[in-house]
Amino acid sequence: MNVHDIGIIGAGVHGLTAAYHLARRGVSTVVFERGDRAGGPTGRASGVVRSYYTNRFLAEVARDSTAVLADLAERAGGGSGNGSGYVRTGGLYLHGPADAAGVHATAAGLAAAGIDHEVLAPRDLAQRFPDLDLDGTAIGVWETHAGHADPHRTALTYAARAAALGATLLEHAAVCQVAEGPRAVKVLLADGSGHEVGRLLVAAGPWTGPLLAQLGVALPLTAERHVVAGLRHPPGDVPRAVPHVLIDVQHGYYSRPAGPGRFLLGPLAPTVPVDPDDFDAAVTPAETAWLAGRAARRAPVRGRAVAERGWASLYDVSPDWQPVTGRVGERVYVDAGTSGHGFKLAPVWGDHVARLLLGDPDERLGQFSPGRFAAGAGLPGGFGAARILG
Repeated sequence: MNVHDIGIIGAGVHGLTAAYHLARRGVSTVVFERGDRAGGPTGRASGVVRSYYTNRFLAEVARDSTAVLADLAERAGGGSGNGSGYVRTGGLYLHGPADAAGVHATAAGLAAAGIDHEVLAPRDLAQRFPDLDLDGTAIGVWETHAGHADPHRTALTYAARAAALGATLLEHAAVCQVAEGPRAVKVLLADGSGHEVGRLLVAAGPWTGPLLAQLGVALPLTAERHVVAGLRHPPGDVPRAVPHVLIDVQHGYYSRPAGPGRFLLGPLAPTVPVDPDDFDAAVTPAETAWLAGRAARRAPVRGRAVAERGWASLYDVSPDWQPVTGRVGERVYVDAGTSGHGFKLAPVWGDHVARLLLGDPDERLGQFSPGRFAAGAGLPGGFGAARILG
């Protein structure tokens, strides 16, 4: 029987950042991953980095995580492949009239958190962004340090650092049984090997619910399929390409640059639940066309862009589209339901989770407790259907 202080199920970016923060504190940690590290939703995330959140705590975590991503190579100790691939582009958020009050409230929270931003009226937007069609736009926000990074590379950097600090990472180690005892949690793998851990963190994304169900814990988490469409400008249009992150709440999509003349698009609204083990991982021509049409309506130059590679991935979604992080047993904890927020929060969220597991949580983390749904205390957040802007 293998024994560790902490066990983590899931080697996505949340499980790996928690493992790193535990290992740097000298805690004996083992990570169980059913496939390859970062091989699930983390490796297929679009990688937008932003601090524009309606929830003050999430905004602060995203702010600090952005700073970590910006110099992760140095923090990770150098070496080939380290870092996050972070590119600062700035981010523009566009809203219709119904969102104006919420935007001002969100901006006040950003200001209190020291997040560099500007609130822009229609006249300001027209002057700053003359190539955008701003018809019907009532208000915008510019966030200086928004941008994008590489989720897969980031996760592998944390995995390497966690391992260097003594964490054990087991890949292709599917967990088939979990049992909580009075002194330890027993974890049985599909290969028949057994492990005992003093505390267990389930950070398995869309597969979290079934694992916790073995312990009699029922959480209202669902898996949703979300697409990312890739497009490319013809050479003559590249100088007019939108060079920054654009979250178009008014039209229901987001975009980010993806190299010279290329950009990615994704939707902001919820979708229907899917089976995480049986979903279409390809983006369809119709899905790309819908997103491309919205993007061209906002930036006409995008109307001539041609489709390139795209994909579909999974969000593990909570009822209020906010993370579900906390204790669910005497020795069992959960970090899931990140609802599309996961990557951009992970570097600092992982430290909060490590502190939680060690009995020293930040009291502000309590608002994301798994018990809030049974208590009818779901969190507010986002703008209309764009709950992802929690």
